Amino acid sequence: MASAPPASAAPKEPRTVQSVSHAAGILKSLHALGKPATLSDLARRIRLSKPATYALLKTLELDGLVERGPNARYRLSWGLYELGSAVVRTQDLNNVARLHIDRLASVTGEAVLLGILDHDSVLYLDRGEIDQSFTMVANIGRRSPLHTNATGKVLLAYQRQSYIDGLMHARLAPTTSLTVTDPQQLAAELKLVREKGFALCRQEQEVGLSSVAVPVFDRAGVRAALTIAGPTSRVNGESLPPLLAELRVTAGQISARLGAAKSGR
Repeated sequence: MASAPPASAAPKEPRTVQSVSHAAGILKSLHALGKPATLSDLARRIRLSKPATYALLKTLELDGLVERGPNARYRLSWGLYELGSAVVRTQDLNNVARLHIDRLASVTGEAVLLGILDHDSVLYLDRGEIDQSFTMVANIGRRSPLHTNATGKVLLAYQRQSYIDGLMHARLAPTTSLTVTDPQQLAAELKLVREKGFALCRQEQEVGLSSVAVPVFDRAGVRAALTIAGPTSRVNGESLPPLLAELRVTAGQISARLGAAKSGR
């Protein structure tokens, strides 16, 4: 009878399939580039030979995940959109929040964002707006650093202290001249977020853009952040009270639908 391995034995690393990892690298590279790319570009980014990269691209093309244009440049195909849409449909957060986001955008006239914490960054799940006269980076499927925007500050403020400390020890890179990059200043802001229940961003993510965000709760705690964003000329100290009031009401409605009310929130 074989004896059990000693308790001190190190666990084995999970087995991975390198070709799948390389294929995922191609998809992520096409997403990061934001435009069609050549075979050479992609081979260089995933550090594979051109023949090996071509074989992966051909497989992804046959499976409907990438497509090759007439100029021999590759781009993501609608097959990925279909898969992504299936993920969204299975998430109760998106389903619950969708109509509330559109209503809030209609009432306030500003853009409304729903974001979650994912892999040490903000991942935006949804966006609603009626005024399309201005543009901003934050959009569905895009990511932002946690320290440069109101959404990220809300999500970060409610994390365990060890997580916050880890972020503070990393370099807080600026995206504008107003981005908070001093760990002590950011820590003080996060403390205020926990005390007041909302976070502000004044042109720290993009010049000319400001935002306010509040947490969305479920049974386990903070599930997401709901944010109103717009030009600084419209989202400022004067307009903040009514915007924040509407934001809190909407976040409360979403939280209640997610079961937060049952846990006493």
